[in-house]
Amino acid sequence: MILNKSMEIKGLESKTGTIETPNDNDSIDKPLKNSEKESQRVDINVLKSKLREKENIILKRNIITLIGCLSLIIVAGICVTYL
Repeated sequence: MILNKSMEIKGLESKTGTIETPNDNDSIDKPLKNSEKESQRVDINVLKSKLREKENIILKRNIITLIGCLSLIIVAGICVTYL
């Protein structure tokens, strides 16, 4: 009796309840084939060529930046040696 009373106070009593889940299987309609996805295919070679073009632009920009930095260092070194 005392044990049951202490369990009720702490909220440890067993509560039996049923949980019902809704049955929504009928409302889900999925198409078997989607014609829009079939027409939007992309060639892998086109994607590769676009990627190469972007990489070439980035490479050219990096080379120009490197040449600019090196020339600035050379000019600064020449100016320091004559001072």
